[in-house]
Amino acid sequence: MIASRIVANRAVPALLSLAALALAGCNRGGDAVANAPSVSRTANVAAAAAPAPKAEAASACAHAPQLVPGDGFSSAPNAFAVGSAPFRELEANFAAAYRASCTPALLQRHALIEAGAAEHDRLRVKNAPDANVASIYLDGEEGAPASRRHMVLEYPFLTADGTTHVPSESDLRETIFCAVQGASQQEEEESGRCLPD
Repeated sequence: MIASRIVANRAVPALLSLAALALAGCNRGGDAVANAPSVSRTANVAAAAAPAPKAEAASACAHAPQLVPGDGFSSAPNAFAVGSAPFRELEANFAAAYRASCTPALLQRHALIEAGAAEHDRLRVKNAPDANVASIYLDGEEGAPASRRHMVLEYPFLTADGTTHVPSESDLRETIFCAVQGASQQEEEESGRCLPD
């Protein structure tokens, strides 16, 4: 028993020496624990360095305006009524085009609805039977203040022969681009982009 105490008493200084060497290997001995990265500090650094999720980018855009029936449907008032198959298709295509246009170059920089328009959260659907492209603009009496004018989405939704037409998502993305940013002069001259025919 005395022999085991002697071995134990000799082992304690040896263990202390090993611990001191381990701490010395961290350059500062007793400061080693303070310099070791903590789990919470490491997690905070990792969280700060992580890229922002895409959902945040989408939230940088205003909510998509609600489409509401407007002028030009008197010959067939139910053809593009809310809830009709063509109107639901238009709503789906517009929603997809709006989401795709929520980028730093477009809807994150410029709102689709002009500031001061009478309805800041609505886009009136306006039938233009003779139009050949979709367009979005501030409609109303020329020279009237924006507060008395409305934003419209114009397209040949219902032609003279009674046929209904719905612009595709791609057509609506181009319409949003033209309304918000517009084509360069070179694009207009070379391809006619954003110029009504």
